[in-house]
Order: sequence, then C-alpha cells, then structure tokens
Amino acid sequence: MRLGIDFGSTYSTLAHFNRALNNVETITMAEGTPASIPSVVSIARKSKTVTCGDAAKAQIGKKTVRIFEAFKMLLTESNPDILRQRGYDETYTPREITRLYLESVLKTALLREGETEVEELVICVPEIWGKRVTTLDGRMILRDLLCREISVPVGHVQVVTEPEAASAYFAYNYERETGKRFNGHLLLIDYGGGTLDITLTEVFSDGHGSMEIGYREGGGAGENHPGEHGESVIGSAGIAYMQSVLVLALREGGLLPDGEAPDYTAPDFVAAVRDLESQLKSAERMKEIEDFFGTYGSYRKMKRVLKEERVEFCSVEYSGEEVPVYYHQLFAAYQQTIAGVLAEQVREINEKVRRHIDADPCEPDAGAKDDFKIALVGGFGSFYLVKQQIAEIYHLDTNSKTDPRTKNITANKREQAISLGAALLAEGKIVLQKTARYSIGLCTKNAKGRVTGLYYGIRYHQNIEPGKPYYLLSRPDAEDKPENRVTWAALYGNIESFVIEFTDRLDHGGLMDVKPEILERLRQLPDFGFWNCGFSMDENDVVSFHVTPRPIPGLPDQREGIVIPLDSYSRMFDLTAVREVTV
Repeated sequence: MRLGIDFGSTYSTLAHFNRALNNVETITMAEGTPASIPSVVSIARKSKTVTCGDAAKAQIGKKTVRIFEAFKMLLTESNPDILRQRGYDETYTPREITRLYLESVLKTALLREGETEVEELVICVPEIWGKRVTTLDGRMILRDLLCREISVPVGHVQVVTEPEAASAYFAYNYERETGKRFNGHLLLIDYGGGTLDITLTEVFSDGHGSMEIGYREGGGAGENHPGEHGESVIGSAGIAYMQSVLVLALREGGLLPDGEAPDYTAPDFVAAVRDLESQLKSAERMKEIEDFFGTYGSYRKMKRVLKEERVEFCSVEYSGEEVPVYYHQLFAAYQQTIAGVLAEQVREINEKVRRHIDADPCEPDAGAKDDFKIALVGGFGSFYLVKQQIAEIYHLDTNSKTDPRTKNITANKREQAISLGAALLAEGKIVLQKTARYSIGLCTKNAKGRVTGLYYGIRYHQNIEPGKPYYLLSRPDAEDKPENRVTWAALYGNIESFVIEFTDRLDHGGLMDVKPEILERLRQLPDFGFWNCGFSMDENDVVSFHVTPRPIPGLPDQREGIVIPLDSYSRMFDLTAVREVTV
C-alpha cells in the first residue's frame, strides 16, 4: 500500500490514491470517525498499556494515565528542562512516543484497507525544520524510526515538507477542476497546532500527470521557546493560542495568580485546554465566533472588544470549577500569541514574493494571469481570527469567489490538503524537484586558525539531484571541472569544522565543530596527496561527505574516493556552540 501522512502536532491524517476511483482520499481509523486523528498517546501508569488517537484523547484528565501531546515538535528538542516540563523522561522520550503513535496508526490503516504492508510512504514535516541547525535532525529521526523500528522498507520512505505536499494537492486539484495546466506560483499559509509555515512554491506541469514542484521562499514560526514566566511554549500556533486563552481565563477568574506559570502537563490544565478546543472546533461555536466578531466589520476594528462590556463565549471545567471564557480573552490571547508573529512573517515573505511574481501579492491583480494562487492550509487556518487577519493583509473579500488569487483553490480541503498531496507523491503522480534548504561546506584557515575562506558544495535554493556529489569550487560561478575544484592536502587533522548557512550569502555561515567521537570516524581521511571535497544530499536531506583524489595529468592514480554518510547533526556537531563567521 502507498500512503501519505500529514503528521501533525495536534492531529494527523492518512491518505492514499484510490486507483479504482482515480483520486486521492483520506483513511479513517474507524467507521464513522473523522479523518483527523488526534496526535495523542496515553500510557497507563500501572499496566503501561499504550493507547493512541481518539481513545487516548478521551483519557485526557484522568490521573491513572500519562498523556503525551505535541511530540512531533519535540522530536528535535535537546533541552532536558523543556522535555521534563512536557512530561517526558528517559523511558518515554518524544522519539519513543512518536514510534508508538506512528506504528499504531499505520497498523490500523493497513487493517482498514485490507492490506498487509506499506510499499511506499511519504510523511510530511514543517518547512521550518530546515531553517535552523537544531531542527535539521527531524527528517533523519522520522526516516530511521519508520525504516529501522516500524519496518517500512529502507529506501521506500520519503520525508517531504508540508508545503510541498499541499502544493501537490492544490495544483493537481486545480487541473482536475479547470482542465487546464497550472504553471505558476503557490503561496501557502499553513497554520496548524504547532507551527506556522509560509511558503512560496513554483509548479511546472505538462498537463499529462507529470508535475514538478520547486521550493522558492519560506518563513514561519513554531520552534519551542520560553514564555514570559520561564515556562516552555510550543510554537506560535494553535496549541499555544488555546493555552494562552485558558491562562487568561484562569487569571481573570482568580484561579491562577499573576506571575505564576501554569503546569502545562497537569491533568486539569490539559483537560481544560481540550474542553476549550472541542468548543472552538465545533461548527456551532465557530459560527458564533464568526457572528460575534463579524459585527465589527473588519479585523482592525475588533480590538474594540477589549474595552467593551464582557460577553461570555463558553465555559470550561478546571479543577472541578466552572471557568467562563470571554470573547475579549479570545481576542487578547490572539493578539499576544498569534497576530504579531503572523503579521511579521507575512510581511517578510511578501517582500520575497514580489521579486518572483513581479507584482504585489496583496493586490488581486497579482493573480490576473491565473499563475499566482494563495491558499490557507491547516486546522488553525480555519479559525475566524486567522482568516480575517489574512484577508485584511491581502485585501481578500472572504465572500467573493472571483478573486483570481483564490479561485479554483479548494477551500474545504485545507485540513486534508497535506495528506492528500503526500498520497499523490507516494503514488508517483507528482515528482518533486529537489531544492536545497541550506548551504553546507568547509572553511579554510590560516596558521593562526583564523577563517580565511568559506566554500559551499551544496548551496541554498540550489536544484540538486539526490545522491549526486557537488564539489567545493574556487569561484561561485565556476563550472564543475577538476581544475576549478578547491584542493586540499593532508585532510585528516585539517578538517575539524563544517560550515552551514540558511540564506544565499556565500561570505557568511555558522561554523560547526565536529565532536571528538566523530573525529575518529574521519581518521580514514587521507593524510597525504591532493584531494577534492564535496557533498551530496538524499531525498530526505541526509548529507554525505565525498572525498576524491585530484587527478594528476599524465599519471594513473590508484587511490580510491571515500564517501562518509554524515550522522545526525546533533551527534556530529556541538550545536550549542555554532559560531557565526564572515569572510
């Protein structure tokens, strides 16, 4: 079976391509249940029984079980204090909980579809995982979990970004609806439970089922960070928003003193957040929110709610007490947690988008040629305040179906778009163009240890062929010929640092020192002769280091090249001491 998975912080969705119907469709875990599967794992304190999904979510608030949530966003977290605050320990790590969860949903999906094994699997990760050194390991962790511990065949797992998968679905669906090829740019604003990803992709279609999707620009937020009281906050998205609403309600209700941080893992707090979530997600309550805030006429005028008489939205139970939640708290929490981050990230991406489409993305004319589309993705993207803030920024009429930037982009599938796109990729209906999310290379130093040059083998935004080595060149614009490659002598002992950069700058980077235990693996590097060095990257962004002998004209060379697959970044390098360098 070929599967696509949108592995989310709050909910996950599985999908496959139904060949009989010639279309993609989601897979439910049981008859009559929604496609979205809560990303929740519960473990009984005494029996250690593991429960996942809806059954686990139903146990939230019980003191006889341990509840684990948002484990995806903690997969790359190394701060033990943050992990402890979220209820993890040496036995139940985010990696182990992720394994238990993915193993459970995959097994259930196979049973539901009458299949016995996974042939191809495409799993999606946030775009922002490729934006920081500390989160680069996420792809490798998921790949290793699925191949080594859940028995998906090695080489049959592809880890792609959520925007790539969503772009695949929207472009595919556009062509099915219009009968026309889509060749142009897609701006995806993906708001989920743990992350905000804003990504510009470019789609090339031949109109006959072959499509390439290239990453062009990206931004977002969602990394774990400390809150105002020293507590750990996961992301700047749905989870953090609901927690902020509850904190405001508890403070104004006299149940949480000012300056005191809540225990985010306490059963009462977790249960109250889930109570609030269920009300925010219900169709009836969503309509009430829309009707209430809609009376203000625009997002900008909604701030008046902070000064007006309090109006109750709902109530939640906390420690046996009924706690009212008011509309002004919904808006205040949004302003504190979401509005500023969203506005800043959209502003930054819009400046980049203008250069690609040669138009202002905030004006309808930007889509006049039907080659630029805007799509909201993710569950939190359906929240009324998010939709209204986006509408104001882009001058969108939310009641209009004629804006060329949103026309023929299916809105009712925004929560499933990522999983449906992943299923299209797993089926081979769409081919992704591999684009480097960062530059990686080596540096040269003088006798005093001062960095004198930065040389990148793989460069930011470079289109690359998976597995092909790209060598360090003496000039950025040089053709890859032996005479243009940077030459190294006596490699062992001279390569102690790698350099990484997340922009297109070639004179700047972060110097990563190789850990002592990994230096031992580099003992096989030659300590004589002349050599060229390069890097390759596979489909899952796992990098290998290539060393080949520099040919000597007229003389045969018996030396063999060396390929060293780089391990996870956290095991290879001291990521707490990355040094910024400029040459």
